[in-house]
Amino acid sequence: MTSLLDLAPRPFEADAAYTAFAGWAEGRGLPLYPAQDEALIEIVSGANVVLSTPTGTGKSPSPSPRTSPPSPRADGRTTRPPSRRS
Repeated sequence: MTSLLDLAPRPFEADAAYTAFAGWAEGRGLPLYPAQDEALIEIVSGANVVLSTPTGTGKSPSPSPRTSPPSPRADGRTTRPPSRRS
């Protein structure tokens, strides 16, 4: 697996650095959210960035009932989220 450091452009060039990082993230199954994409543009341009996103912007994907592990309960039994029938 190629490391992110291996993809870093030498000498540094902002567009190449953006493309390398965004492609690396996408290749690992982690496409950038819009706020992350905008922050990355600023970072490779040399700006300092503090990224703060509010609740409900899609930072954490909801687990699929088909892929969610059973949830432990206080009484020792486990529950599985209800299945959705198509």
